Amino acid sequence: MDLNQGSTEKRDEASQNSQPQEEKKEEQTPKPHFANPKLQQILEGKQKFYMPKLKIPNFREKFAEYGRVLKVTKKPDSEEFKAIVKASGLGIVVIGMVGFIIAMIVQLIQMVG
Repeated sequence: MDLNQGSTEKRDEASQNSQPQEEKKEEQTPKPHFANPKLQQILEGKQKFYMPKLKIPNFREKFAEYGRVLKVTKKPDSEEFKAIVKASGLGIVVIGMVGFIIAMIVQLIQMVG
């Protein structure tokens, strides 16, 4: 007489009883629906997914293009440089003022609210 025989039978019965419950759970879960119909078809296996080929840039052509740009550019004279500095400085001041005004408005709203 085998002492483990009774426990083995109980485990087999328990595993058989749990299998239908698992199948019911799988049937109850709805399949995901995607807004993109192509993605839905790919995930369902109705359409194959092909990875697009990546274009590797030609470095010689890129560096030649950079060289042409550098040849065309010139050093600005003093008047042009001063105009660029003034325009950049004015832009920095305007952006700073806008940020300061927004910060003040937020602080006022927090104080009132």
